[in-house]
Amino acid sequence: MKVPNMKNQMALILCLGLVSQCTFGSVGDREEEKLVILQNLIFFSNNQTIPIGTNLRSYDDQADDNINQFSLTSPSPTSFNISIQSSTYINWETGSYRINPPSQILGVSTTSSERSTAVAKTHTPYTVPLDLPADDLYGKTYPFLNAGTISNITQFNSTMETGASFLFSNTKVTNMPLGVVALANVSWEEIYIRMDITGGTTKSVTILLPQGSKTITPKCKIPIKNGRSGNIEILFSLSSLFQDRTVSGTPIRFLETLSGKFENPVVISKVSNVDLYNILQQNLQAEDIVFSFPGCFPGVER
Repeated sequence: MKVPNMKNQMALILCLGLVSQCTFGSVGDREEEKLVILQNLIFFSNNQTIPIGTNLRSYDDQADDNINQFSLTSPSPTSFNISIQSSTYINWETGSYRINPPSQILGVSTTSSERSTAVAKTHTPYTVPLDLPADDLYGKTYPFLNAGTISNITQFNSTMETGASFLFSNTKVTNMPLGVVALANVSWEEIYIRMDITGGTTKSVTILLPQGSKTITPKCKIPIKNGRSGNIEILFSLSSLFQDRTVSGTPIRFLETLSGKFENPVVISKVSNVDLYNILQQNLQAEDIVFSFPGCFPGVER
């Protein structure tokens, strides 16, 4: 963590004094000068980073230790039992955060010339300040994921509120500025899934999902602050990839559609069983279905 030195502390005191006591020229000039001083004040208070880790988890919500086995209906009450095979893997490409300052006044730059002429910009905690300079702490992205292939992603190696989970091993600690998480982005080279599905008959299914990415937005405040008690949590629900959904009143049913296929085994890719492939791509990109931040609960820091 960067700790402000004595020079910066004196600058903070000077800025506070200037805002509260100094006299300025005309009314218009005075407001503009106050704005610049406020920009510099925010720069000195925000220009520090702290190390934060990430827990990227694969899970299901069936409260048992077998996250490679789960049951889904499509449509209810027709039930399907799904068993994910250990050869399943994700070839991750990147993962990164964008961070917003703890206050809503942005535009804090890291060069003296930019600091002296900066104009305050206002964003909500959940929007991304894309108009900031590239060298600004809040204009950068902060990687949390190392590229690499992780297999057997439904192996029980950790726990969470809903029970067993698989904790991906390729995350890393990243120095990030104080503030709140604006968004996370993950990308992959390939997702390969091997599974057996039983629902009347048993089908052997292979799924090949090519390179893609997903932006994940928080639904509550995820603070980056001194004294934070734990890592940031990002969830990956493989079972949700196959769940029924309704979009604009139209049901989307992967398992029901799959059960109507005559071939066995079934291969799903962008050139084979394209109807099933399109359903999976839609589910993968749907908000808070496959990828999500955890929900918000009173008194629980996310």
